Amino acid sequence: MRFADSSCVRVSGDWLFYLDGQLIRQEKNLITQAGLNYLASLLINETTNNIPFHLALGTGTTAPTATDTKLVAEGLRKEVSAKTRQGSMVRLRTFFLANEANGTWREFGIFLAGTNAANSGTLLNRIVPTGGISKAANQVLTIEVRITFSAG
Repeated sequence: MRFADSSCVRVSGDWLFYLDGQLIRQEKNLITQAGLNYLASLLINETTNNIPFHLALGTGTTAPTATDTKLVAEGLRKEVSAKTRQGSMVRLRTFFLANEANGTWREFGIFLAGTNAANSGTLLNRIVPTGGISKAANQVLTIEVRITFSAG
């Protein structure tokens, strides 16, 4: 039996990058199959929902695929600073102060149920923004990841 498109649940992601409070880039990202599997496990209590989220930054430039389970070259990660929900959209925000994450970063990912150790946890989503994101020591970088659930 085939259902009409309106019965589908869609999960999409957007990344917003701010330097010193000014939006410098907004891009769509890829939600990984591992991330979708993890979200499904939450619905039936196979997995606890009291888990840490980590934002990882790396230098890899390989395009994201649905089968990704880690960044290509993870260089830094930090626990997500704020998790909020607005209707069917989840917002994850992470702040990097002047002495953190300086340099150019080419890949980013959100990990569920990981630790501060590289490649730990389940990769929810991954993005390789064109040209990367550069941050200097006198700047504050804010990264907001929006995950939206929708029908149809």
